[in-house]
Amino acid sequence: MPQNDQDLSQITSPDLEERIKTGKASKIILPVGSLEQHGPHLPLNTDTAIGDYVAKRVSEKCPHAFLMPAIPLGCSTEHLGFAGTISLQPETMLRIILEISTSLLQSGIRKLFIINGHGGNRAALEIAMINTKHVLPEMQLYSFTILDIAKERFAQVRKSSKGLVGHADEIETSMMLAIKPEAVDMSKAVLAEPSLPGSLSFEPEDLSMVSFSWNTKDLSKIGVIGDPRHAAAETGRTLLDFTVEKIATMINEL
Repeated sequence: MPQNDQDLSQITSPDLEERIKTGKASKIILPVGSLEQHGPHLPLNTDTAIGDYVAKRVSEKCPHAFLMPAIPLGCSTEHLGFAGTISLQPETMLRIILEISTSLLQSGIRKLFIINGHGGNRAALEIAMINTKHVLPEMQLYSFTILDIAKERFAQVRKSSKGLVGHADEIETSMMLAIKPEAVDMSKAVLAEPSLPGSLSFEPEDLSMVSFSWNTKDLSKIGVIGDPRHAAAETGRTLLDFTVEKIATMINEL
């Protein structure tokens, strides 16, 4: 038996088939991230690292859920122009989710839970799930965007000022300090206040009122939107624990 017997890539096909037949494997957890710039202090795979970490911990709390390998690319057109950013088109994401779902159905699995580490994937994933449900009515799809869930807890522990949350900020930097501190260079973490009109910001309550088009290079020369200087591993652990519990509880109920 593999060390992690809920890792889909580490079990055999007959073993999985038996678990599906006996009801011990009925759900798949799919982490989705990105490969994109995160300023001078965070690595390109930040969103994938966070998504994969949360998904692994969630799978440990969900007895009948199996973890797929993370998709390391996402819809990152807003960050194009910064070295290392690789972006999928939304249509590509639609095809990926549809084809994964089609394959899962062939195995007898009808529930797919997407754990999304990149906010820029949110819209494409929502459309992908609607499209997949239309093509495959028997498929049940759900998506969780980590930052959306974490911001509920972040409101209670944040040190950044209002409007200084957006990208490679206190939230993401704190999470990476908790997950992979050796990949974070805090000596290069600097404030980058976005040049937005006063009525616009990336705060969740503001985005719920109006969405707007934007390009990172127009807002920040270094790629950071916010103030990562306040980041701390303790904050990251608090946000990650909160997010894992929230997602795991929902998956177990669905």
